[in-house]
Amino acid sequence: MLPTWQEAWQGALYGPGGFYLRPEGPAGHFRTAAHAAPAQLAAAVSRLADSVGARRIVDVGAGRGELLTSLVGVGSQELWGVDVVPRPASLSPRVHWAAGLSELPNEALADALVVAWELLDVVPLSVLELDESGSASVVLVDPRTGRERLGGPGRLQDRLWIDQWWPLDGLEEGDRIEVGRYRDLFWRRLVQRACSAGAKAALCVDYAHTRADRPALGSLTGFRGGRAVPPRPDGSMDITAHVAIDSVAAGGSVAELTTQARALAALGVSDPELLDPGGLGGFAWLLQVP
Repeated sequence: MLPTWQEAWQGALYGPGGFYLRPEGPAGHFRTAAHAAPAQLAAAVSRLADSVGARRIVDVGAGRGELLTSLVGVGSQELWGVDVVPRPASLSPRVHWAAGLSELPNEALADALVVAWELLDVVPLSVLELDESGSASVVLVDPRTGRERLGGPGRLQDRLWIDQWWPLDGLEEGDRIEVGRYRDLFWRRLVQRACSAGAKAALCVDYAHTRADRPALGSLTGFRGGRAVPPRPDGSMDITAHVAIDSVAAGGSVAELTTQARALAALGVSDPELLDPGGLGGFAWLLQVP
């Protein structure tokens, strides 16, 4: 029996030998905002933390600490990184580290700005496809080859999410649905925990879509060596899909939902790559407060 995309994806990124545990880290395969203009980005994040009264910055999904390294010496906030790997050897002693959210002490979240930069897109989700009868069937995948076939109907909770956020009206055979319920739950739990511990705000930045512009064929893709490649959940590549940001935002109090370009420009950033609406500047920027 082939696994679902969600099952295979989880193992490929976070299982033994998974992509995010590889020594080169994600920076060896793709470029993020933290690599484009690190000094300007760090200054903007520090200013944002000041604006919400945060004494700490907690970077969840910190990779190998690229953003945190840029934040060292910028502002006065205490810095925390969280990722699935042990503390990187090259990280500044100014930066605290937790190998997973379960290792992050609640006191680190008090008076914090919690940042999740390009994190939700790699939270594995269920992929469904419309079959010849017009029903949405779960897509199964062979992790070794990436070949797919359709399984049975999705879980009831997934179908309820689809009804609300990615309705089947107007879709055709072969069109796909990427069920964002799992990202919603991840983000909601993180924000609830942070707020319970006294965090000042939580920021999610990611490439995203809303109900008005869902991609008919989905957005699931792979990245390896700096290039987009057909997704294959064998641990050799990053696997990602755009975030249904309207669904994520519906789970909490929204202070701001805009684009990265608008938000960073307001924070004093002038770097053209970070502000490019067709690239990094087009990412969704969701700021939530208690």
